[in-house]
Amino acid sequence: MGEQNVYPAVRPDLASSCAGPECTGMLLRCPTLNDTRCILFDTLFGTNSAPILLIDPESEGAVVDANKKALEFYGYSRDEFRQLHVYDINTLGRAVLAVMREISSWSGGHYPQRFRHRLADGTVRDVHVYAGPIDLVDRKLLLCVVQDITEVIEGEQFNRLLLESVNVGVCGIDNAGAFTFVNPEAVRAFGFLHESEVIKLDIRRFLGTADRPMDGEAHRVLEAAATGAAVQGLECTMRREDGTLFPVRLVASPIRVGDEVKGAVLSFTDLTRERQREDEVADLMNAIPGAVFRAVMKPRGEIEITYFNGAARSLLGLADGDDPTSPAVLSPLLTRPGWVGLVRSLRGAARRLGAWEREFPIGGMGEGKWLLGRASTRRQPNGDVVFNGVLLDITDRKLLEARLEDAALTDPLTGLANRRRFEIALKESERLHATTGSPYSLIVIDIDHFKQLNDRYGHGAGDDTLRCLADTLRLRSRQSDCVARWGGEEFVLLLPATTMGLASALASDIRSAVTEARLSADGLSVSIGVGEVVLGEDAGAFFRRVDAALYRAKANGRDRVELA
Repeated sequence: MGEQNVYPAVRPDLASSCAGPECTGMLLRCPTLNDTRCILFDTLFGTNSAPILLIDPESEGAVVDANKKALEFYGYSRDEFRQLHVYDINTLGRAVLAVMREISSWSGGHYPQRFRHRLADGTVRDVHVYAGPIDLVDRKLLLCVVQDITEVIEGEQFNRLLLESVNVGVCGIDNAGAFTFVNPEAVRAFGFLHESEVIKLDIRRFLGTADRPMDGEAHRVLEAAATGAAVQGLECTMRREDGTLFPVRLVASPIRVGDEVKGAVLSFTDLTRERQREDEVADLMNAIPGAVFRAVMKPRGEIEITYFNGAARSLLGLADGDDPTSPAVLSPLLTRPGWVGLVRSLRGAARRLGAWEREFPIGGMGEGKWLLGRASTRRQPNGDVVFNGVLLDITDRKLLEARLEDAALTDPLTGLANRRRFEIALKESERLHATTGSPYSLIVIDIDHFKQLNDRYGHGAGDDTLRCLADTLRLRSRQSDCVARWGGEEFVLLLPATTMGLASALASDIRSAVTEARLSADGLSVSIGVGEVVLGEDAGAFFRRVDAALYRAKANGRDRVELA
């Protein structure tokens, strides 16, 4: 479009040509002047091949007139058009009025603006509007030449969506730094409502002062536009229209036509929210009572720790200089079977894309810890599975659980295993015998005349006797054996991987030791039944068989060993 006032100012004496009493003497909405206005507008623009509108920005964007091509394009009659305002045809609604007033203040020519206009039948078309101020019949109006670019837009849909829908600012600048185009995200980032407010400005207006170079040096953004020196991942600040600075990550790619640099395309990401989120996440992670981690499992099953927060070193017992993501640093924390079980559990969670949870020990004896790991899983487009989770120290809980479990399986008077723990050990021996044929033997012991001892010396003496017998059995048992108080004055000794010969010898030794120790003032003896499991015998039948041998010992005079 040409420069401002490219058309000659036309100033007829409208008041003298208006004879009607209803005439206000003004150009707009004056029925008396319709014919005069039509002749004027048609003379200037009637033969133009492009739709042309005449707008009054000071009258709420009223449509003063339209040429024949505009009537055909929009589908209104001339009288209908003169009753409309620009916001009736622009999808921006009344927000377009600020744009019209801005354009009316320009000097030096007409600039293309992209809008969406609504036709009389409701159809919406994409248009370029070349708008600029002109003086016409004593009024400062906007002359708008409309170009329908709907088909062009549809043909360039990918580029349009790329520029207008991306959440990064994109703009073009020429060699001098003047804008050649801006996308909506850039418009918003700079603090404006429409591209018309930005397109006439210069990129220097928005470059942060903190990133400006020394005197005599060009800013890297301007250098890219002038010399073609590309800029990748520049983190700097930019300035909004209200003067506030905001952090960005910027890329500048030169525009070349042949061997000549014509400017640059800038794309930038506003990092304000990202920096705020990073601060918030850091605060949250530091408040979590554990180590936050991120791990990645590759499609072939390789697992790599990619992130640990600052709490990891303390939790894992690492030195300040140790990298908690390093395999060399992490490897000593678990035994080889421990690592195998841990990796296997992670792979299982990755296969089903389910939550991962596992308790596992780290470190050596005495200084070790128990950790609880929990993580969510998410598959990435490249096939990787990402674990985002936390490691919690559950050492105190595990110690408490161990103490409670030990208390539940221990006889409080003697400190030996109780009946429940013995039954668990007996079932395990039965399982091994059934699967591997491993032998096991059983000794059942009962104190002779224990009731008379209690009646004569009191229950305190009886308790001392039980504890002394427990110590005798404990001294003669192996770590793999299970010594338990079955109940009352009856004790059991389970001997895994032991045959009858060894078991009977041990039973005789126990009987002799009790007799010789004189655990009470009147002396003390025990009756014992001993046996070895036979092939195919279940644990319950075996116990009953040995227990029956014990009762035979008592029936045959006590202080003796009977074989089952």
